[in-house]
Amino acid sequence: MTALEEKVLKMNILGGMNTYIREVVGDEDLIDEWNMYGVPDEASEDDLEFIATREEEWKRICVKFGQLVHFAD
Repeated sequence: MTALEEKVLKMNILGGMNTYIREVVGDEDLIDEWNMYGVPDEASEDDLEFIATREEEWKRICVKFGQLVHFAD
């Protein structure tokens, strides 16, 4: 996998996580926390690219997603 392919894949995963939190979980408190510590509200392609290309940021947001999904159960 090239670096470009990896970046695009991560950006797509971030978009999917964002949709899942907002539309499937739907809990306003969890969405607020996601906006603060996950993907920002109305994230742009630049926002997603920023996260996808910084390994520590990527890992942090993946962990936050897992925590929020766990709390949603």
